[in-house]
Amino acid sequence: MTTSSLPDYRFDGKVVMITGAGQGIAAAAAEALAARGARVGVGDLVPERADATVSRIRDTGGEATTLVFDVGDEPQVQRSVAALIDRYGGVDVLINAAGSYGKAFRKTHETPLEEWEHVFASNVRGTFLCCKAVLPHMLAAGKGRIVNVSSNAGRSVSPLLGCSYTAAKSAVIGISRHLSREYARAGILVNTLCPGPVDGKRVADLLKDAYPIEQLADSIPIGRLLTNEDIVAGLLFLASDACGAMTGAVLDVSGGLILA
Repeated sequence: MTTSSLPDYRFDGKVVMITGAGQGIAAAAAEALAARGARVGVGDLVPERADATVSRIRDTGGEATTLVFDVGDEPQVQRSVAALIDRYGGVDVLINAAGSYGKAFRKTHETPLEEWEHVFASNVRGTFLCCKAVLPHMLAAGKGRIVNVSSNAGRSVSPLLGCSYTAAKSAVIGISRHLSREYARAGILVNTLCPGPVDGKRVADLLKDAYPIEQLADSIPIGRLLTNEDIVAGLLFLASDACGAMTGAVLDVSGGLILA
């Protein structure tokens, strides 16, 4: 599946902020959103990564701007949201896709506190701070969409990335559920996307020689790892007007790995 063959939900004129969009799923989502008419704020901690995504969007006729910030730092988040609103006049959709992780296959009793705090800062504090920053603007507009990216780990456990990742991604789901109930009457819909293992550099680097990637793929009922396009299709739906009556929902895109 290519970007052009993804579902053609339209985002003409809408302003979308997406974090972690310098690489991976979030970068693919930023490009797909721009191709469907969105003006995209490409957030990332690393300027070169964000600029690369913005360049690809502009090269294909899309509109995007670079937002360099640490999602775990409130002043940086607030400045970036303000910069996006100054440039485009508002923010219609927030996609929280940034989130770090610790060492692969680390046992809980061997997990340093610093690693735990780092994982929570990007996944949980970052999700909270970005939501906190955009909500006043969505309330003023009387509408908005927030999509928080969790993981199959948040729905079960993560033997690969450990207790810190499992707990952090579970907390992301909790944030979404709370916000969905709190802000639904204001026209702000909040949902969670839970991807399964994606075929790419991240999973390959984490597994290395410790666990055969073919065995991981075989453990997924559809018989393969997920692709960026698989995940982006779900993100497009949850961010779109087609998702007009869903809030507080958890959408599993895991190839059947998670059965709710």
